[in-house]
Amino acid sequence: MDDLIKNKQKILIYLILLLVLGLGSIILIIGAAPAFKGNGFAIALLLVFLVEIPFILSIGIIALRTVNLYLENDEKNRASSPDEMEKLEKEVEEKAKEAEDLSFNLKRLGDDMGESTKWDEFGLSLLSAISKQIEIVVGLVYSFNAEEKKFKPVADYAYYAEEAPMEFGIGGGISGQVVKDKKAMFINDLPEGYVKVISGLGTHKPKYLAVIPILDEEDVIGLFEIATFKPLEKGLSRKIDEISKYIGKKASHLE
Repeated sequence: MDDLIKNKQKILIYLILLLVLGLGSIILIIGAAPAFKGNGFAIALLLVFLVEIPFILSIGIIALRTVNLYLENDEKNRASSPDEMEKLEKEVEEKAKEAEDLSFNLKRLGDDMGESTKWDEFGLSLLSAISKQIEIVVGLVYSFNAEEKKFKPVADYAYYAEEAPMEFGIGGGISGQVVKDKKAMFINDLPEGYVKVISGLGTHKPKYLAVIPILDEEDVIGLFEIATFKPLEKGLSRKIDEISKYIGKKASHLE
């Protein structure tokens, strides 16, 4: 940048010198014009010289304008660079957060769950394994009872409500609708009294809930619910079909 400023100064000096020399030459040519009378070749050279002076000056002026434009743009870029850097940093943070949200690992889930033969064992291991990747505060697992056509609770995580979790049928309530649609549901504003969390700090109400079917091929054989204080959709929605089928495959042989 310093070299460019120095070159700008040199161009300006050369233009001034050229302008002075050009004016001086014009004056000398006009004064010497009578001496060249009758000499066509000398007159032609003088005319060429006179034409070249404004041409050279115009090139110098264009060069000077180009340098000025570059310096002005550079100054604008420097002025806006802090804002641009701040914007870039925010974008990087958002991308990093998004990557973190989407880092739910099925292989790790399977390793943490281990192997189970019964639904109650499976439900407990599932909720425990999920809690190692997502900060859940309440969790429930249901299995489908084919004889009664009902989904019954088989395991829970930090569930301290006065009443036990209720069984439900296909299409009944939020969970029943998830079973009917065979599609997970994410709720960002839980209904009043839906679930409470009791801890040493008092009673709290989670805001976010994910209700996820457990699929064996096309059949819903179970369902699990996880409630948190933070949104879940970003971290699970893009992988939810894969998660449902993966857990369903592990649960397909349970008693």
